[in-house]
Amino acid sequence: MKKIFTQTFKNEQLPFMELRHSNSNMHYKKHFHDTFSLGVNKCGESTYMNSDEVYTLNENKLSIINPNVVHACNASTEVINEYYMMYLDVDWCTNIQNLINENVTTFTPVSSHMLENKEFYHEYLSMCDYLFEEHSTVDKEDALINFFVKFFALFLEEDNTEVSDDRFDKMVEYLDSHYKENITLEELAGHFELNIFYIIRLFKSQMNLTPRAYLINVKINKAKQFLQQGYSIVDTALECGFVDQSHFHKNFLKIVATTPKEYQLNFVQ
Repeated sequence: MKKIFTQTFKNEQLPFMELRHSNSNMHYKKHFHDTFSLGVNKCGESTYMNSDEVYTLNENKLSIINPNVVHACNASTEVINEYYMMYLDVDWCTNIQNLINENVTTFTPVSSHMLENKEFYHEYLSMCDYLFEEHSTVDKEDALINFFVKFFALFLEEDNTEVSDDRFDKMVEYLDSHYKENITLEELAGHFELNIFYIIRLFKSQMNLTPRAYLINVKINKAKQFLQQGYSIVDTALECGFVDQSHFHKNFLKIVATTPKEYQLNFVQ
C-alpha cells in the first residue's frame, strides 16, 4: 500500500498560486473556493461533481472549477488516488485572459466543467511536477503564464490586434545588455514603469514570446558564441547567468536541439 501524503507548494514570489499534491482516498463534502481551480488525477479514478453534474475523472481529463462553484471530487475505486489541485487568484487569471483578449476586464468563467485532452493533461502534469522541483522562481512563473495562456485560449475568442509601444525596443535593448542577470517581470516593470501584464502582452504581440523566454533565447545565443570561442561549459554557464550547469544544459537542449558539449565538439569553424 502506498504511503498517504499531502504536499503543498506555495511561494511568496508567486502569491497568486497554490498547488496541492496528494495521495489519498479521503472523501470531501461539497464545498467551494474563491479561487479558480484546476485538478488532475495522476493515478486513480474519481467521481467529480460540479454544479449538480457528475463526471468520471481519470486519465487525460482535467477538472475545471470556476470561483465559488459548489463541487466535490472523491475516489471511486479502491486504488489510492494521486492528484494535483491548483488554486489560482481570480485577478491573476483575469490578467491572463486579458492577454488573450484585451476586452476581458473581469474574470470570464470557463464554459466547461472538464477538459478531456491528452496533450493538456500531460502538459499540466509536467508543469505540476516542475513546480515542485528545484527551478528558479522566474522560470516557474513563466511556465505558469505560458500554460494558462494556452489553456484559457481554448475558451476565449482571441484578439490578434497588434500591440505596439515605442518603449518596446528599449526593453529589448535592456534585456540584451543585461543578459547575465535573471531579470524578473517585476524588475522589468519597475524599470520601465509599466504593468507586468502589459509587458507580457507587448512581447507576445511583437515576438510571440514572453519576456522570460526572450531573455533565455538571448542567453543561449550568447552561450553559442562563448562555446565557439572555446570557453568551457562551466564558464559559459556562468558568463550567461544560468543558475547552474543543469539549468544551462536543459535550456540549451530545448532551443538548440543538442547539448552544449555536442554543439562545441561538432561546431565547424
